[in-house]
Amino acid sequence: MAQNVFSNKKGFTLIETLVAMFLFALILIFMLQSFLLAYKLNYLKLIKDEEVKIAQEELERLRNISYSNINNQCIGVCNNFNPATANDQCKIQRQVRNRTVIFGKEISVSETYPYKQVTVTICSEHRDGNGNNISYTTTTIITDKGF
Repeated sequence: MAQNVFSNKKGFTLIETLVAMFLFALILIFMLQSFLLAYKLNYLKLIKDEEVKIAQEELERLRNISYSNINNQCIGVCNNFNPATANDQCKIQRQVRNRTVIFGKEISVSETYPYKQVTVTICSEHRDGNGNNISYTTTTIITDKGF
C-alpha cells in the first residue's frame, strides 16, 4: 500500500531544513560582523583612554620639573606617526588588552614670561573610522611664580 508523501505532515522536509539552516547561517554571519565591529570600536576607545592617561602623566611630569627645563620636545612626531621611524625619546610603550601599543608624544611650549603654555599631544598609529590617526591633545599653563 503506497502512501502519498505530501499528505505526511509529521515533520520537516529536507528542503525546509536546508532553508532554515541557510537563514540561521545568514543571521549568525551578520551577528558575527556586529560583534567584530563592537570589539574593534571598544579597542579603539581603550587606545584613546590610554592616550588621555599618558597626556595627564606628561603634564604632571612637566609641572614637577624646573620651569627653565620646560621646552619643546618631539615636534612633528604626531604628523602621520610611525613607531618604526620615531625617535625613542618620543615613544611610549603601554599594554592595551595584552598587546604592546606604541604611542608618540609631542610637547610644544610657548612662553610669555612668567607663564608657559604647554600643549601635549599623544598619538598612535591606530586609525579611527575616517582614516585619521587617533590622537589626544591637551593644554595647560605653567608658571614659575608660586600662587
